[in-house]
Amino acid sequence: MKRVSILNHVIGPIMRGPSSSHTAGPWRIGRIARDLLGSRPVDAKVVIHPTSSLSVCYHDQGSDLALISGLLGIFLTDDRFPKMLELAPSFGLQARFELAPFPEADHPNSMRILLQGENGGKVTLHARSVGGGSIEIASVDGHPLMIKGDRHVLLVEVALDNPADPALEFLRGWAPETQESVGASCRFFHASSCQEPSETMLENIRSLPGVTRVLTANPVMSPLKGKELFGDTTALLELADKNGWSLGQAALAYEEALLELPRKELLKEMELRLDVMLKAVDRGLEHPAGMKLLRPMAASLLRAESAGSLLVGGPHLRAASRAMAAMHINGSGGVVCAAPTGGSAGVIPGVLSTLITDFGLSREQAVKALWAAGAIGLALDRRSTFAAEVCGCQVEIGAAGAMGAAAAVEAAGGTARQACDAAATVFQNTMGSVCDLVQGIVEVPCHSRNASLASMAFLCADMVMGGYENPVPLDETVDAVDSVGRMLPEELRCTARGGLALCPSAKAMPRLDLN
Repeated sequence: MKRVSILNHVIGPIMRGPSSSHTAGPWRIGRIARDLLGSRPVDAKVVIHPTSSLSVCYHDQGSDLALISGLLGIFLTDDRFPKMLELAPSFGLQARFELAPFPEADHPNSMRILLQGENGGKVTLHARSVGGGSIEIASVDGHPLMIKGDRHVLLVEVALDNPADPALEFLRGWAPETQESVGASCRFFHASSCQEPSETMLENIRSLPGVTRVLTANPVMSPLKGKELFGDTTALLELADKNGWSLGQAALAYEEALLELPRKELLKEMELRLDVMLKAVDRGLEHPAGMKLLRPMAASLLRAESAGSLLVGGPHLRAASRAMAAMHINGSGGVVCAAPTGGSAGVIPGVLSTLITDFGLSREQAVKALWAAGAIGLALDRRSTFAAEVCGCQVEIGAAGAMGAAAAVEAAGGTARQACDAAATVFQNTMGSVCDLVQGIVEVPCHSRNASLASMAFLCADMVMGGYENPVPLDETVDAVDSVGRMLPEELRCTARGGLALCPSAKAMPRLDLN
């Protein structure tokens, strides 16, 4: 079972659109790669398998910009981000991207990165962006390992003709689960810990007999120092019943135990994410930037509703419009909060801004609702994935709708069980939804799906609060979602080779950013 943090993996990261798999993930990979290289990179070659989903959209979705930003140590939210390809040479970096087969390609978002630093050092990585900004570095210089970005990392090479025991003993004193692999010319040790290695420790390792190289990397997210309070939703609900907790309170207690950070700091981090979401809605309604396929339309929907021109209107429509506004910002490469992904970054902002604006929810209550939403994403990520490349749109926008339903139940004063049932109901009604992004761009049908799932979040919350009895609990539903998603052919999983992406009208849509 995966170890999942709500702030690391579910509500966040704060990123640039349009896709967390394609901006947040590659940025984290680039940042760790820079650390492992140990000096300023001067040459980078990135190889992408030509049949992967990444090959279809790595440029249109900004993966190249994000990876270069990470390699240069420039934050993803920096205003220079859109120009990173042009700016890289001014930082002394020559970067190129190549579509070619490579044997390690085992994921739709696999990449092989070959780096050279200004000190002459070289390093080769096989990395995967696995959904929602989560990453896996699966090998370094051909040595298998697993780096996820939530621990301090030490990699130590020892010449084959030297005893490895001193290095292994030293490393296991810092990281008991240190792993060893043997290559053609060296022994290779991979150690990781939540505690940062001291400079004295690093110097001592470098001075050991036979040590030829020491590589280090810092975490790009909060280390998971503690233990999980619960391992599944059944245990969560038992704990909530025992303590009289709502779903949001249970989620906050979980994160406090896992990250071992003060509750005040955790609340501040979640409030920061709320601010990013609400600003994305406001900017999308007032000053939306240019997208690639769609013209901004969220504000016109609200104006039509205000003028009485719609058949129904009401909070459901307003939530949908606000979700679409946040997606306008996401689609234009603006700053959003993955919740749980960039492609689904409109749903929860649409729900929360409606709860605040139309129902008078306080900021404190909104933050609590976000924690409830995080508990649902936690249940999914622990058992499945946030990657549409693996399981289709149901684990991105579908997941956001489920999370939004839980947030709405929390805001209405419902129980943890009701929040989980509302979330399960959304999943059950989005199961099997495909990821068929038109022209490989996160706009069509992503905008309308974010809008409709924001509305569905309120509907399913109302159903459960009104007495609907959910027959299949959340974890069983998540397992079914995962199973169905993996049955989808790759043409329907973020490759733009099926569904709406093949419709003549969709293929003929003009690129507004190229006119």
